Amino acid sequence: MEVQQQQQRKNSRLRTLVIILVILLLLSLTGLAGTLVYKNFAPAGPGSVVVPDNLIVPDTEKKEQTDIEESIENKDKADSSEKQVQSTEKRTAASLSLHNRNSGDNVAFHVGNMFPGDAQTKYFCVQVSFQDTVTVKYHADIRPGYEKLAEVMKCRIVLLTTGETLYDGLMRDMPASLEHSMYSTEGTTNELYYEITAYLDNSVGNEYQNKTLIADFRWWVEEVSHLVDVPKTGDDFNMELWAGLSLASLFMLILLFIKRKKEEQDEQ
Repeated sequence: MEVQQQQQRKNSRLRTLVIILVILLLLSLTGLAGTLVYKNFAPAGPGSVVVPDNLIVPDTEKKEQTDIEESIENKDKADSSEKQVQSTEKRTAASLSLHNRNSGDNVAFHVGNMFPGDAQTKYFCVQVSFQDTVTVKYHADIRPGYEKLAEVMKCRIVLLTTGETLYDGLMRDMPASLEHSMYSTEGTTNELYYEITAYLDNSVGNEYQNKTLIADFRWWVEEVSHLVDVPKTGDDFNMELWAGLSLASLFMLILLFIKRKKEEQDEQ
């Protein structure tokens, strides 16, 4: 009788352990599936980062930006006050990533209802994972049907990382690529911060008012073999965690099954 009771308690503990492992396996598989679904079907689009305060545009570039803003005529004091408040806010940059599985990326740029002298500035952070020498290239592709405003729309591209003005002129006359080269003996990830200002001269005629321009701001690297894997993100860590728990739970269940079969054979 005592031996039978011990066997019953043993079987009860075994069933409890199996139930716990099955629940853990189901939870880990659910977490793994959820992470995969989110990673593959989440809305695509660049994230955003704050532009570091130490990235200061050289004085000459600041003067050019000031000249553009000061050239806007008939601005009242309220507008000026609003600009001063905005200038003290943190600058946010759209974040893109170039690596061995994604050698090019782009962001849509939309501007409209601009008056002579108006300017619009956007910031972009391009993260490049590479080894050896790579040249990061940029170009603004004006979409078909929006060529009218492009006749007078100017843009200034400043690489804040170095303070260099890569281009300042009509957007439609921009060279095929604006380039910046980097070199590293080891696999690394560098961040390039771009300040892109689209503006209209005071001399622009009224026929360009109420016009819209849409362009694709495009960055790419042609030395694809020099790009490396992007550093692991939190999603990758979650996938490894869920996968590890799933394998561990399944392995334990298999061991328990084998042990149970062996005990049944010994009893026979």
